[in-house]
Amino acid sequence: MPANLPPDYYAAERRYRAATDIQDKIQILREMLAIMPKHKGTDHLQGDIKRKIAKLNSEAQKKKGASRQSAFDHIPSEGAGQAVIAGLPNTGKSTIVRQLTHARPDVADFPFSTFKPVCGMMPFRDIQIQLIDLPPIDEKFTESWVYTILRVADVLIWTADLSDDAVIDKMLVFKNVISSHHIVLVPQGESKPQGATARKTTLFLGTKSDTPNALQRWERCLDCLKEPLARCTVSMNTHEGIDSFKEHLFRCLHIVRVYTKMPGKETDLEKPYILPENATVWDAAISIHKELADEMTFARIWGSEMYDGQRVTREHVLSDGDVLEIHRK
Repeated sequence: MPANLPPDYYAAERRYRAATDIQDKIQILREMLAIMPKHKGTDHLQGDIKRKIAKLNSEAQKKKGASRQSAFDHIPSEGAGQAVIAGLPNTGKSTIVRQLTHARPDVADFPFSTFKPVCGMMPFRDIQIQLIDLPPIDEKFTESWVYTILRVADVLIWTADLSDDAVIDKMLVFKNVISSHHIVLVPQGESKPQGATARKTTLFLGTKSDTPNALQRWERCLDCLKEPLARCTVSMNTHEGIDSFKEHLFRCLHIVRVYTKMPGKETDLEKPYILPENATVWDAAISIHKELADEMTFARIWGSEMYDGQRVTREHVLSDGDVLEIHRK
């Protein structure tokens, strides 16, 4: 059976032959794989390209070694928390980061257009949340540093393409690959793994919710989702669900914003202190300054669960949006 390859394929093939950088070669091969028609006549060629990609990935690991690993394995957390977006190819990850942050990841119709992490800061209320766009999850082609980043992030955003009739099968593929790398998807996990298995707070996100029959596919996804994860849908075309997505992500971080005021002064609403859920007045004082915590005698609080200026002890648990006034010796 003839391959019947389109002109774009041959143009990419010429660029591949002229390329000298390993990562450029890998990227072009992935483009060729995406452009190529999928039928029996191209089965052998598809396998050949996949073998070339695997070989080049292996060469890149050997050539760059530890220096490349250190560049990608650790991305410093910024803002109120770090959330990584993970999913199979073409589930809309890069579009989310591109539209909700100032970062500019490549957005393309072909798979594997993202081959390195892209970071951006997403504003939410008066804080910033770090979003990281990662290469897609694939059983054969995803490099180990991708899973390292997933293991240490605060939140894992799992994207599922609601325009795809095969979304249920692809959910299972994603879960199997993640599980094989000892990552467990849970409603509330750990930022730093305490053992070989990383339990990651996960937000299940249905993308492309504006497409025909997306709602029906979403209901089927939820029927197949065994874990009690946070979940929501979003369309980056119509912007429907963006506010809900941000709210869900904030809740998944399990943090509270606490504001401070000096006795007799106005509240400082410019920059809240970010603390973990169930943090106490003492925790807040420590985060401001250890000397302040040592000299604290009591505190007053303004918040939704308190009457204005209520006196509280250092053991009092803070809520999101509380205003704290610390009195010292």
